[in-house]
Amino acid sequence: MDRAARRTPPRMLGVTTYALARAGRLGRARMARMMGEHALGLWHFAVLSALDDSTDPPSQRDLGARLGIDPSDLVDVVGALEERGLLRRDRDPSDRRRYVVGLTPEGRTELDAVAGRAADLDAELLAPLAPSERVAFAAMLRRVLDHQENLAAHGDT
Repeated sequence: MDRAARRTPPRMLGVTTYALARAGRLGRARMARMMGEHALGLWHFAVLSALDDSTDPPSQRDLGARLGIDPSDLVDVVGALEERGLLRRDRDPSDRRRYVVGLTPEGRTELDAVAGRAADLDAELLAPLAPSERVAFAAMLRRVLDHQENLAAHGDT
């Protein structure tokens, strides 16, 4: 009998939502410890990642909406990243009431380092799966996540 089965009531192991949430909590805790070594949190990583894949620097407001971060929380996250030189925040020349944010070279370097370590954590998390299973699992998980985000967007949380 595997270790999870010994700790978790069998009925709970049959509830996919529980198993997924439990695996997610354990993985998130490991990710948070790794991020802490970089003096970052998961929101910092999300902001840096979103800026990395933005073709044009987004407004701070658009960035928060995209990531689902409360504006007051985003101010703190962006401020901390700006203070460390990982992003820049400038007034939008077309609307002086708004800020646009962009990744700095130092931010890209830090993002690359953290993303590499996150990939290592993913490999550890998915170690019991064969390479083809990892690809299939990731694709299925993205579909489930997309479905859940669509439900949330329509008010069914």
